[in-house]
Amino acid sequence: MNLVTEAYLAAFPGASPPVPAFGRQLPLEPAFVDTHGTRLLSRPLFLPESAMRQVAADLRVVIDLVTSLPDRLFDGDRRRLCAELGMDARATDLACAVAPGAGTPVYARPDLYFDGTGFRLLELNAGSELGGVDWAAINEGYLRLPEFRAFASEHDLRYVDTGDEIATYLRRLAAPVTGGADPVVALTDISKNIARYNAWYMSFVHHMASRGIDVCITHIADLAERDGRLHVDGTPVDVVMRYFTLEEFCAEPRAEEWLAPVLRAQDKGTVVFFASFDHGITANKGNLALVSQLRDDGRLTAEEAAAVDRVLPWTRRLTPELLPQCRDERQRLVLKPGSGSSGDGVTIGWEVTDAGWEAALTAALDGRFVVQERVDGAIERAPDGNGTSQWLPVWGVFVFEQGYAGTFVRASPIGAGSVINEATGAAFTCSFTYPDPR
Repeated sequence: MNLVTEAYLAAFPGASPPVPAFGRQLPLEPAFVDTHGTRLLSRPLFLPESAMRQVAADLRVVIDLVTSLPDRLFDGDRRRLCAELGMDARATDLACAVAPGAGTPVYARPDLYFDGTGFRLLELNAGSELGGVDWAAINEGYLRLPEFRAFASEHDLRYVDTGDEIATYLRRLAAPVTGGADPVVALTDISKNIARYNAWYMSFVHHMASRGIDVCITHIADLAERDGRLHVDGTPVDVVMRYFTLEEFCAEPRAEEWLAPVLRAQDKGTVVFFASFDHGITANKGNLALVSQLRDDGRLTAEEAAAVDRVLPWTRRLTPELLPQCRDERQRLVLKPGSGSSGDGVTIGWEVTDAGWEAALTAALDGRFVVQERVDGAIERAPDGNGTSQWLPVWGVFVFEQGYAGTFVRASPIGAGSVINEATGAAFTCSFTYPDPR
């Protein structure tokens, strides 16, 4: 436990409970409360600024390595990379239709554990469909409390506002269309998720409105063409922001029909489609296996190797040749599909029997799965009604084209399992950094 966390848990001796649990009574944006208010962890997390600076720099190195893989391993042929990653023909066609270097800039939120000294990468989420984009609302809520504001001032606490960073990103992205004015953004979905996640989307709408960005929610089929522009309910839009994955797009028979007007408008220069589908290649976990292999083969520069050593656990694509090692090392391995989200298809080796592990390995021998070395995250204490309880957080670290862009923290109580997300009942919180001790 770091010194600021110790100070926070010991602060406010007159409080009831005796440790501060402000997370359950924060003054938050109403739309955020409606969506996330019952799921908040009782306190924020604290880390030294150097840890965040280091991981942001290392993640950018890893992202750059991933985007360089076609040139490093496949003579510049992205289709060969897609085949290596096990992507199907339709996904490959869509992702590779974007000319090299012509896609939208980096917009990613890798998920990591912090082991007490540094971060270790679990997966490399990339694309406009990321969660946690309105999380700065929690930081703002804490800083509205006089007691916390005094504590933050005493310890020089800081945070990077992800909402502000998204606004900066969108203004730059839309500048060829808007001439630099604030863009109007159509947040589009393609399936029943538009109803399932409507409350999440509305929270983002309100969050961005306070930052000067007008966001409207629509099914992609309801974008209307008029006078060379795309409209939502009569309002012309400058950016079409997709909140569906490449896999969801490929599963919808009418998706290309619905997307056609967007691509026509983009070709005319009247709208930007964000994020381009080549992000679907970047997000595939199989890339991390290729980067890990490059490191072990000695094919990285000293600087690249150092960044990979700090942040990336041993990762490999599952092949028949690797099966004996995987059988022997169940207790230290995780099996993951290359694509997908929310922990779907993940098997935790140390949480299943030998028979269950064998069945999972056998079912995963289709070229689309990776195995990764076990990472143990640092445990955090958080106040509850009887003192404190123990939680395991996973850190989503936003990295945009302009750099580090804040965090999205989810945590599960110890004993609840190793997959940490909304579907498994995770609690949410924010983070603050503090200057490194001298």
